[in-house]
Amino acid sequence: MPEWSDQEFLRTVFDETRVIRTPLRGIIAGYHVLPYVLLGPAEYDRTSKTVEVRGRIRVSPRLVLGGNAPTYGEMFGERDLMDARIVARVFSFRYAGRVSLESEDLAIRRHEADPGTQLERVLEDLTRREVIDTAVIASPDARFYPVSLDRFIREILDREFRD
Repeated sequence: MPEWSDQEFLRTVFDETRVIRTPLRGIIAGYHVLPYVLLGPAEYDRTSKTVEVRGRIRVSPRLVLGGNAPTYGEMFGERDLMDARIVARVFSFRYAGRVSLESEDLAIRRHEADPGTQLERVLEDLTRREVIDTAVIASPDARFYPVSLDRFIREILDREFRD
Protein backbone atom coordinates (compact mmCIF):
# COMPACT_ATOMS: atom_id res chain seq x y z
CA MET A 1 0.00 0.00 0.00
CA PRO A 2 1.46 3.36 -0.96
CA GLU A 3 -0.04 4.95 2.18
CA TRP A 4 2.59 3.18 4.33
CA SER A 5 5.21 5.48 2.80
CA ASP A 6 3.04 8.61 3.05
CA GLN A 7 4.30 10.21 6.27
CA GLU A 8 1.57 12.88 6.32
CA PHE A 9 -1.17 10.27 6.03
CA LEU A 10 0.37 8.14 8.80
CA ARG A 11 0.62 11.27 10.99
CA THR A 12 -3.08 11.91 10.32
CA VAL A 13 -3.95 8.35 11.41
CA PHE A 14 -1.81 8.79 14.54
CA ASP A 15 -3.31 12.19 15.40
CA GLU A 16 -6.91 11.14 14.76
CA THR A 17 -6.66 7.94 16.81
CA ARG A 18 -8.65 8.24 20.03
CA VAL A 19 -8.04 6.15 23.10
CA ILE A 20 -11.62 5.82 24.31
CA ARG A 21 -10.92 3.68 27.34
CA THR A 22 -7.69 2.72 29.09
CA PRO A 23 -7.33 -0.27 31.39
CA LEU A 24 -8.75 0.66 34.79
CA ARG A 25 -6.10 -1.14 36.75
CA GLY A 26 -2.61 0.30 37.12
CA ILE A 27 0.23 -0.40 34.77
CA ILE A 28 2.33 -3.20 36.23
CA ALA A 29 6.10 -2.84 36.64
CA GLY A 30 6.79 -6.46 35.60
CA TYR A 31 5.87 -8.44 32.50
CA HIS A 32 2.18 -8.17 31.66
CA VAL A 33 -0.34 -8.26 28.84
CA LEU A 34 -2.61 -5.36 27.80
CA PRO A 35 -5.74 -6.52 25.98
CA TYR A 36 -7.27 -4.08 23.50
CA VAL A 37 -10.17 -3.66 21.10
CA LEU A 38 -9.48 -1.37 18.16
CA LEU A 39 -12.34 -0.25 15.92
CA GLY A 40 -12.30 1.70 12.72
CA PRO A 41 -13.54 1.90 9.17
CA ALA A 42 -11.99 -0.45 6.63
CA GLU A 43 -10.56 2.64 4.90
CA TYR A 44 -10.17 6.30 5.79
CA ASP A 45 -13.42 8.25 5.20
CA ARG A 46 -15.40 5.09 4.37
CA THR A 47 -17.41 4.77 7.55
CA SER A 48 -20.28 2.49 6.55
CA LYS A 49 -18.66 -0.72 7.83
CA THR A 50 -16.29 -1.47 10.70
CA VAL A 51 -13.21 -3.58 11.18
CA GLU A 52 -12.68 -4.76 14.76
CA VAL A 53 -9.21 -5.81 15.87
CA ARG A 54 -8.92 -7.57 19.23
CA GLY A 55 -5.51 -8.40 20.51
CA ARG A 56 -3.01 -8.33 23.32
CA ILE A 57 0.08 -6.21 23.68
CA ARG A 58 2.85 -7.98 25.57
CA VAL A 59 4.80 -5.60 27.79
CA SER A 60 8.28 -6.36 29.11
CA PRO A 61 9.40 -5.51 32.62
CA ARG A 62 10.97 -2.10 32.96
CA LEU A 63 14.48 -2.19 31.58
CA VAL A 64 16.92 0.01 33.44
CA LEU A 65 20.32 0.37 31.85
CA GLY A 66 22.88 2.25 33.83
CA GLY A 67 22.87 3.16 37.46
CA ASN A 68 26.20 2.37 39.13
CA ALA A 69 27.52 0.26 36.24
CA PRO A 70 30.16 1.78 33.98
CA THR A 71 28.71 3.81 31.14
CA TYR A 72 29.35 3.12 27.47
CA GLY A 73 31.64 6.13 27.38
CA GLU A 74 33.69 4.92 30.33
CA MET A 75 34.01 1.43 28.85
CA PHE A 76 34.98 2.52 25.34
CA GLY A 77 36.61 5.89 25.92
CA GLU A 78 33.78 7.88 24.34
CA ARG A 79 32.09 10.87 25.93
CA ASP A 80 28.60 12.33 25.62
CA LEU A 81 27.13 9.48 23.58
CA MET A 82 24.48 8.27 25.91
CA ASP A 83 22.68 9.13 29.13
CA ALA A 84 24.03 7.16 32.09
CA ARG A 85 20.53 5.89 32.91
CA ILE A 86 18.08 4.72 30.28
CA VAL A 87 14.67 3.40 31.26
CA ALA A 88 12.60 1.61 28.66
CA ARG A 89 9.86 -0.91 27.92
CA VAL A 90 9.46 -3.32 25.03
CA PHE A 91 5.96 -3.69 23.56
CA SER A 92 5.08 -6.39 21.05
CA PHE A 93 1.90 -7.33 19.24
CA ARG A 94 0.90 -9.47 16.28
CA TYR A 95 0.18 -7.87 12.93
CA ALA A 96 -1.70 -9.21 9.94
CA GLY A 97 -2.47 -7.23 6.84
CA ARG A 98 -5.54 -7.64 4.63
CA VAL A 99 -6.77 -10.90 6.13
CA SER A 100 -9.44 -12.09 8.50
CA LEU A 101 -7.93 -14.24 11.15
CA GLU A 102 -8.45 -15.40 14.66
CA SER A 103 -5.87 -16.63 17.13
CA GLU A 104 -5.19 -16.33 20.83
CA ASP A 105 -3.27 -13.07 20.31
CA LEU A 106 -5.12 -11.42 17.44
CA ALA A 107 -8.61 -11.49 15.96
CA ILE A 108 -9.72 -9.36 13.01
CA ARG A 109 -13.43 -9.25 12.24
CA ARG A 110 -15.56 -7.21 9.89
CA HIS A 111 -18.96 -5.84 10.95
CA GLU A 112 -21.79 -4.37 8.90
CA ALA A 113 -22.43 -1.64 11.51
CA ASP A 114 -20.78 1.77 11.26
CA PRO A 115 -17.80 2.42 13.60
CA GLY A 116 -19.81 4.57 16.07
CA THR A 117 -22.50 1.92 16.52
CA GLN A 118 -19.94 -0.88 16.88
CA LEU A 119 -17.98 1.21 19.40
CA GLU A 120 -21.12 1.60 21.53
CA ARG A 121 -21.71 -2.17 21.36
CA VAL A 122 -18.17 -2.97 22.47
CA LEU A 123 -18.24 -0.47 25.36
CA GLU A 124 -21.63 -1.78 26.49
CA ASP A 125 -20.40 -5.39 26.33
CA LEU A 126 -17.23 -4.63 28.34
CA THR A 127 -19.28 -2.75 30.95
CA ARG A 128 -21.90 -5.50 31.19
CA ARG A 129 -19.21 -8.16 31.67
CA GLU A 130 -17.31 -5.86 34.09
CA VAL A 131 -14.09 -6.11 32.09
CA ILE A 132 -11.69 -3.50 33.49
CA ASP A 133 -8.36 -4.43 31.92
CA THR A 134 -9.14 -3.85 28.23
CA ALA A 135 -8.38 -0.70 26.28
CA VAL A 136 -10.72 0.54 23.56
CA ILE A 137 -9.19 2.49 20.70
CA ALA A 138 -10.91 4.23 17.77
CA SER A 139 -8.82 4.37 14.62
CA PRO A 140 -9.61 6.50 11.56
CA ASP A 141 -8.39 3.66 9.28
CA ALA A 142 -8.23 0.07 10.55
CA ARG A 143 -5.72 -0.92 7.85
CA PHE A 144 -3.14 1.05 9.81
CA TYR A 145 -3.97 -0.30 13.26
CA PRO A 146 -0.26 -0.61 14.22
CA VAL A 147 -0.07 3.21 13.97
CA SER A 148 -3.12 3.54 16.23
CA LEU A 149 -1.63 1.02 18.68
CA ASP A 150 1.54 3.12 18.70
CA ARG A 151 -0.59 6.09 19.78
CA PHE A 152 -2.03 4.02 22.66
CA ILE A 153 1.43 2.77 23.71
CA ARG A 154 2.84 6.31 23.65
CA GLU A 155 0.06 7.48 25.98
CA ILE A 156 1.00 4.69 28.40
CA LEU A 157 4.68 5.60 28.22
CA ASP A 158 3.93 9.30 28.71
CA ARG A 159 2.08 8.43 31.93
CA GLU A 160 4.64 5.89 33.14
CA PHE A 161 7.81 7.87 32.46
CA ARG A 162 6.60 11.37 33.36
CA ASP A 163 9.62 12.24 35.44
